[in-house]
Amino acid sequence: MFLRSLTLAALIAGVFGVSCTLVGHAAPARTKSGDDAARFVLQYVEALAHSQTDTWAAADLGCLSRARAAAGVGLTKLTPEIARRCWDDTLHGHIQMVTQQAESGVFNATGRGIGLGLLADRHRATENWKDYPPAVFVSPPIILKDHAPIPQTTVVRTSPLQPLALSNIKGSSLVSVPGQAVDIKILYPDPLTAPLALRPEEIWWVNGAQRHFGPIREVVVRFIVVTGLRKFGFSADRAVMNEVLSDAPLIAATHYGLRSDNGRKFDQADPAQTLLRGQLVTGSARWWERTDAEPIIQAALDQATHLTSAERAGLLTRVLLIDPEHNETHAMRGGDSYQAFLKQGVTKGGLAARDEPALQRITELYWTVQAQTWRQELTAVSEGYEPAADALYRSLASYEALARQAPATPEERRRLGTLTRWNNDPISALGIHEALLRDTATGTVEYGRILSEIAWDRIQFVSWNRRYDHPWLQQAQTEAEQAAGLLAQPYDVIHAHYALVAIESLLVPRKLDRFYERLQQIKQDLDRIPGVKGLQGQLVANDLVKSLTPEAAAIVLPSPPRSLEVLDVAVHANPPKQNIIWQWNFDQDQLGLPPAGFLRLDRNDESATTWQVQVDQDSASGGHQLVRASACPTQDCVRLLVADGIRTTYPDVTVQVRSPSIKDQSEAGIAIAVADANNYYAITLQTTAGLVTTRRVTDGVTTLLGQVATKLSPKPWHTIRVQRMNFLHLDKGRLAVFIDGTQVAAVDDAILPREGQVGLVALGSTDAQFDGLHILDLVSNRTFSKPAAY
Repeated sequence: MFLRSLTLAALIAGVFGVSCTLVGHAAPARTKSGDDAARFVLQYVEALAHSQTDTWAAADLGCLSRARAAAGVGLTKLTPEIARRCWDDTLHGHIQMVTQQAESGVFNATGRGIGLGLLADRHRATENWKDYPPAVFVSPPIILKDHAPIPQTTVVRTSPLQPLALSNIKGSSLVSVPGQAVDIKILYPDPLTAPLALRPEEIWWVNGAQRHFGPIREVVVRFIVVTGLRKFGFSADRAVMNEVLSDAPLIAATHYGLRSDNGRKFDQADPAQTLLRGQLVTGSARWWERTDAEPIIQAALDQATHLTSAERAGLLTRVLLIDPEHNETHAMRGGDSYQAFLKQGVTKGGLAARDEPALQRITELYWTVQAQTWRQELTAVSEGYEPAADALYRSLASYEALARQAPATPEERRRLGTLTRWNNDPISALGIHEALLRDTATGTVEYGRILSEIAWDRIQFVSWNRRYDHPWLQQAQTEAEQAAGLLAQPYDVIHAHYALVAIESLLVPRKLDRFYERLQQIKQDLDRIPGVKGLQGQLVANDLVKSLTPEAAAIVLPSPPRSLEVLDVAVHANPPKQNIIWQWNFDQDQLGLPPAGFLRLDRNDESATTWQVQVDQDSASGGHQLVRASACPTQDCVRLLVADGIRTTYPDVTVQVRSPSIKDQSEAGIAIAVADANNYYAITLQTTAGLVTTRRVTDGVTTLLGQVATKLSPKPWHTIRVQRMNFLHLDKGRLAVFIDGTQVAAVDDAILPREGQVGLVALGSTDAQFDGLHILDLVSNRTFSKPAAY
């Protein structure tokens, strides 16, 4: 598309004498016309940013064009109604332009659904790059979110007047008008509300790593102002281009939004950069950095306690986009998210207690039990988004950041270990808690709390790994008993006592008398916690112990929400057909005819060559085989038989071949990426010489890609296997060829990546025989993104 645009630009230059040279970065000497254009554009930009509809519309070419059309191409003033409709349509166009589309790739991930998406020059080559009209960068619905201040604007440079070719003024014809570029620097003064874009150092393709977006500090955008409009029936002689309205005049050969030919074309010039057009100036985007934003961040954090929980969460997230390692922010977010996670536990478990410390500790025990047993309450993966999981992972990430950078408080370290265990990583949790225990005075309450956490770390490992004979179980029992002797508050000691209950349920052989004794102690602990509700049922009827307690049969715990796919067990018992494996042994096909479900694509006289199913005369069981029944009249005869309705990009194909004559020089093998009889790949074996050949046929012209001789074992049938491979999900064409189970060739071909049919190929004048065709679609070899990152 853009190569055609570049050709069109050259044609325009020839017809109208229009210059297509990009305005340079060096500021030319100021002229009166340049100063007037700069002031005019600056007033236009400020009117847009301040939502001064009438002032903006009077200088907007799209609005003036609508007023002209309403008057039947007669001179008319812009009415308030036209101005308001033009304003609304323009802002709607800006919103639509910025809206991020689902990113093609694994699970259609929306990896760039944040802010303006991609603005850094190194991201320009990706298929997700958008060319934005300049007005987007000061458009109120895009820029003035979350009470953001109006951006500061200054003129950077202007270009000399030059002729421009515009469409949508005189029917389908282009008209020439004088125009010039005015570059405006836009400064976003508040890093906490500035628009976001992917940071320049981040990769843009689909991957498993988290991408880091950051607030934009400044950009330079190029506005185009045109003159000489009155002679075409406009009410004003000068106006600024509006590139977002479909019915507005537009500079020929320009395009905005996603470009269909985007995608890593580093070796090609960008035609969009050779035209005078409204756009983001190359290399002008700058991001807010930590040192510049620190005073603003600190002032905001000082006021964070006065914000609502949602406002505070948004503020802390934005600060971490600017400084991912900001200790104070991580401490706040870690604590807030931890409390939010506990609050989710209170709601899900129906928990209550008279005082806050008791409620917090019994909720921690609730999550310990959930992490130990049914985990749906933590993740609710079948439902997608889960507030508890979101809070858990936010808190975990912040406490991990604190632990990496500076000495975290003992409580933050305890929480980090506990969250890590709840995330089902008991070994890492144990390491965190053991390090904290070494830094804690022995014989204290805090020492006892950490001992009980360590006991639960060991229990989680033993239970989830079903290592009931592991020495950690006995060690956990010793630690829990020691912790119980150090803890005084019932809401603390119940953690240690219930650890002993869990240990008794896991011991082999069990001692039920001691189990019931331990469980009775739990009931006594609960009686000592004022106002406790909801916890007893969780401790008696969870999956770990309910089979050992008769009273659990009368207790019904609340079930987490589950999607229909999870509730419908028939889905799991009868999985849908995957359609990735096909196989034929031809035993059920009718003799004397081609096998069912196959098509002939012979390049030669089909009347002289026929694919048939025939009885294998040498088979002791009399089984069927696929035989090329009649010979070809010429040595260069090519016969193709493809499976109908099967198309794959990454096939893994296996077939058995046999030559009926020991002196036969013909070849038999596999055809892949078949488009028609004149376009395909052929991988063949000449059984008499053991010669393996790979060919590419394009428009009937054959190219030899590789040939290798291999020693064949003395048997009539040989197995050929061809596998289309890639590496690390990178889109590189390579064919791996195997003969009788041994790889004999690896053939590279840059042209290979394409979808096609798969089948059998026979070369030469004599018969070729096939049996046992198997095709596998290697879906696991597909690239992560389309087009592939490499």
